[in-house]
Amino acid sequence: MALINQGIVDNVGGNYIETYLHQKGLSRTADQEGISVIEWLNNLLINKRVDEKDFEKFLFQELFLGKRKLIRVYQLNSIRKIKYWDDWHDILLEKYSIKSLDFNAILTSYRCSKGNPQIAAIHYNENGKGELTRIQILFVCFIQVIEDNGCRDSYAYIPVDIDFMQKIMILKAWNRNYVSEEYRADILIDQIKNIMSYTFGVTTRNFMIKHRQVLYNMSKGILDDVYNKIPAFGQISKLQSYIEDFEQLVFKELPIENLRQNENGKKSIPKGVMEFSDEIKKAVERLAISDYFFDKRYEQIWNMGIDAVIARIKFNDSENILASLSGEESEKPIFCAKTFMYLKKSMEDSRSVERLWIVKNRNKGRLNIRYDATNDEYLGILIRFGIRYTEEDINAAMEIYSNYETGTFKKITNDNTRNVG
Repeated sequence: MALINQGIVDNVGGNYIETYLHQKGLSRTADQEGISVIEWLNNLLINKRVDEKDFEKFLFQELFLGKRKLIRVYQLNSIRKIKYWDDWHDILLEKYSIKSLDFNAILTSYRCSKGNPQIAAIHYNENGKGELTRIQILFVCFIQVIEDNGCRDSYAYIPVDIDFMQKIMILKAWNRNYVSEEYRADILIDQIKNIMSYTFGVTTRNFMIKHRQVLYNMSKGILDDVYNKIPAFGQISKLQSYIEDFEQLVFKELPIENLRQNENGKKSIPKGVMEFSDEIKKAVERLAISDYFFDKRYEQIWNMGIDAVIARIKFNDSENILASLSGEESEKPIFCAKTFMYLKKSMEDSRSVERLWIVKNRNKGRLNIRYDATNDEYLGILIRFGIRYTEEDINAAMEIYSNYETGTFKKITNDNTRNVG
């Protein structure tokens, strides 16, 4: 008889296990009040009041998502040698004594030793040709948790999700507190990535700077969606001739030394000194934006008919100096902060964003996502602020990135307005 233990409860959460049991019509008796969820559930398993296979399906979903909010997305290099069941069979049998790609033994797969991850479950999908379209592998790793009286042995789950259609591999981990340094989430992900590469032959290719350019497109698309809904902002282009006339008046009245003059007598400042007309335009833009949000609360932003807003951004400016900023006031969005308006031109010049924090509307509350393109090898994603995220949430995070990657962000932004409210 397979029984649950503290490690599984830690990784899933006792309250979610109890919710599952309540949904199955199971409640504690008077005698069971006060006992641990482990003791209660094991009694149910022993007495066959819980279907073991159904419960392991529940565990699989929870351990693939739930607390595992530290995410890496890798691009697959080639799938030619890994797209059929036969490509996996011999390795799984030899290394892990697993005979099938439809395998779930979470309740009995925790006896892993130090430095020797095991496979707790595998699920797969294939098309009519027998080609794999998706394979999900749940690894379980030994870890140690630091407690007041020393270290306690435990384990962590690292889900691997290979999408053969999109040619990506996603690895996830729980960025758990009080874990010994050698078992940090990023170290465990590296370990499993090496197993996928060197044991199973899953090869990946680097993003290089592509994901930074995608994050720039994302930030620009989100900003444009907000700015273009501000009536005064859409009228600024009509002021271009006035801005140019004012610039020429300043050059005429002030003894500016570094000026150039073309054949038409129009004066300009050499590149690298200052883009004066652009600075004037930015001041007008900030006037329109600040005025619009002057007496509006942060929550009212969503009434504009937008799907997402930028919460924080980090990028390289034109001099390759890292600039990191967030909203100057917690109740004001980043896109109307003075600092951001000053640095927006630098972002546009570099066309590269290293980290982007966004807040996306969802049916229940908001989804806080950090995209991280600082590593050339993979795209990092972090689901933030303590939610128990679902497959729909990770799909939404991936869909946003994919839409801007393919250049369809303008269409998607318009389509997504239906989710607001």
